[in-house]
Amino acid sequence: MAKRSASFTREQLYQRVWSEPLAVVARKVGLSSNALTKICNRLLVPCPPRGYWTRKNGGRTAARPPLPEAPGQSTDRVRIGGDGTAAIRTRTRLDRADRKQQLMEVAEKIIIEHGLHAASMKRIAAQAGISETQAYNYFRSREQLLVEMVRREFARIRAARQEDIEKTQEHYELITRVTQTYLRKMGERGGLVMALLSSPDVRAGLRSERRQSQAADTRDHARDLSQLYGIPRAVAFGCTAVLTTLCLRTGKLIADQRCSLSAAERLCLAMVVQGSRDVVRAYQPAEHDIRRA
Repeated sequence: MAKRSASFTREQLYQRVWSEPLAVVARKVGLSSNALTKICNRLLVPCPPRGYWTRKNGGRTAARPPLPEAPGQSTDRVRIGGDGTAAIRTRTRLDRADRKQQLMEVAEKIIIEHGLHAASMKRIAAQAGISETQAYNYFRSREQLLVEMVRREFARIRAARQEDIEKTQEHYELITRVTQTYLRKMGERGGLVMALLSSPDVRAGLRSERRQSQAADTRDHARDLSQLYGIPRAVAFGCTAVLTTLCLRTGKLIADQRCSLSAAERLCLAMVVQGSRDVVRAYQPAEHDIRRA
């Protein structure tokens, strides 16, 4: 006897699985309960938890979660064929590096459009066209995926700063270029970075390496400043640490949209450049004035 076939929108499937037990719905469309559950998971259609129907039939209140947005335009409708198969999506094969990039890009889109809370592994995997189990083959946890996203953003900033370093050897021009680049990157990508860093788990996963990276950058810049102008190393380190913190805080203001990029850039550059000049002048006023001219 031929098995029945059915076609549902996500909304219709959602209403069906919450109107009667999953086993009953599955039997009517010619599937096992496990197969129907997998389809619901791929489409981000929540299913009743274990014990739901017992509580409901016993007259107890049973909460029903809302239907979230679809993981992608191609998955708004599911057709379950007479042979028990479901036409849900087209699978694509990617190598490991490309798949990891795809998952991060999908997560980025979800976070930008719906917030960090919406970026569950189930939703990311569904929108990428793979199962949640497969997604965990690339990232052992949601937190690891988010940490890798932050690392990618920081790597982009470092690459842009390196380009600035290679373009000029003049100290104050370099400070100006590097500061502008950082602030503009925060204007472009800072919202995503701050959203990712709002997670305590992400901050914890990055804390050690961020401290080491920032300490190394501060130490290297202080060394160069000391060698260039003869400033005591401790003073150069303190100056660099303070002005770096100023840049970081300004970048956060831009990312949080509490200050426009143009205004933040003018104020931050004025304070950074003048602050550096004042420290240098305090130790080599004559030579500093000649270089400035």
